[in-house]
Amino acid sequence: MTKTLTDRQLNRATLARQLLLERTDMSIADTIAWLVGMQAQQTHDPYIGLWSRLNGFTHEGLTALIVERALARATTMRGTLHLHTADDLIGIRALVQPFLRSVWQSNFRKRFGDNDEAQVLALARELLDAEPMTAGQLGKRLAERFPTAEPLAMTMLLQTSDALIQIPPTRIWGSGHAPLLTRIDNWLPAPYERPIARQTLVRRYLAAYGPASVADMQSWSRLTKLSEVFEALRPELVTFTAPDGRELFDLPEAPRPDGDTPAPVRFMPLFENAFLGYDNRRRVLAEADETRGDFLHDAKPSVLVDGIISAAWAIERKKGAAVLTVTPYHKLRMKDVAEIEREGSAFLRFMEEKAETFDVRVLAVPA
Repeated sequence: MTKTLTDRQLNRATLARQLLLERTDMSIADTIAWLVGMQAQQTHDPYIGLWSRLNGFTHEGLTALIVERALARATTMRGTLHLHTADDLIGIRALVQPFLRSVWQSNFRKRFGDNDEAQVLALARELLDAEPMTAGQLGKRLAERFPTAEPLAMTMLLQTSDALIQIPPTRIWGSGHAPLLTRIDNWLPAPYERPIARQTLVRRYLAAYGPASVADMQSWSRLTKLSEVFEALRPELVTFTAPDGRELFDLPEAPRPDGDTPAPVRFMPLFENAFLGYDNRRRVLAEADETRGDFLHDAKPSVLVDGIISAAWAIERKKGAAVLTVTPYHKLRMKDVAEIEREGSAFLRFMEEKAETFDVRVLAVPA
C-alpha cells in the first residue's frame, strides 16, 4: 500500500529541496542550477530568493555572474522570465518552445494582421543584432516597416521564436532602466543546442521540488504529455499519496524530513518557485488562508512562518529611514513575531544597505 504524506510532511520536503530549511554554502550558480532556474520578472527577486537560501550571499556576487554571462535572464518555463545558467537556458528553452509558440498564436496572432512572419522576424533579428534595445524601441522600429501589426504582437513574435536575453546594465541590483534585449546568439557562447532530455528534466524537477505529481510538473513547466515520461521512469522512482488522493512521485534517496522538523522564518520574493512550482499549492498554505485570496494572481512578497505563507511584507524608504512592514494573514505566536523581527532586521539591512535607520513593524492580524 502506498504511503500517504501529510501536507506538513510535503511542506518540510519542499523546504528541504528548496534550501529553505537552513542556509547552505552552495555557490550561486550551483544553486540556480539546482533550482532549475529562478523566476525573475522582478529585477530583485533572484537576489531576495538567494539571500534567504545562501550563507554570505551578496548583491555583488550575483551581479558579477550576470555581467560575466555565467547566468542570463530569458523567457522559459510558463512563458515567464527565469534566471538560468547558460546550459539550462538553452536546453530548457528548446523544450518549452512549442508552448511559447502556442502563447503567441493564442494571444497575439490576431493582432499581427496579414503580415508575413518570416519578414518581421528577419527585420527584428537584424535590428537586435545591430544593437541591444528595449522592447518598446524594437516595436517602434518594426512598426515603421509593418504599420498594420501591433508593435507588441511583433516583439512577442520574436520573443516566442528566439531566446531574448535581458542584459546589463539592466536587470541587476539597483537598476531601474527598462530592460535591454539582445538575441542569445549575441550574448552567450555557442553551441546554441545543448539538449536536455525530458527524462533528465523530470529527475531534476523531482530533486528540487518533489514529492510532486505529474500535474505539478506540467504546471511548473507547461510541458505536456509528461505522464508518459513519469511512467517510463516509474521503476526508478518511489510513489506516495497526497491527502486528497493524488499520486506523487519522488527520487528514492531524496530528503523527506519529519513533519515536526523546525522551519525558520524566511522572507521570499514576489514570484517564488517554491510556491509557483506546483499545480496544488496546499503544502505551503494554511487551509483557512487558501480560501482567503488568490495567491497566484494577487501575489505579494511573502513571509514563511513555520514553512507556511503567513504574511506579506513591504519596505518603505524615506530619506535615510527604512521601514519593513509585515502584515500577517493569520494569528501568529509571540515567538514567531520575535523571529520575524530578528530575520526581518537582517533582511531590511540587506535590502536597504545605505539607509541610516532600520525599523521592523509586525502589524496586527486584519479583522
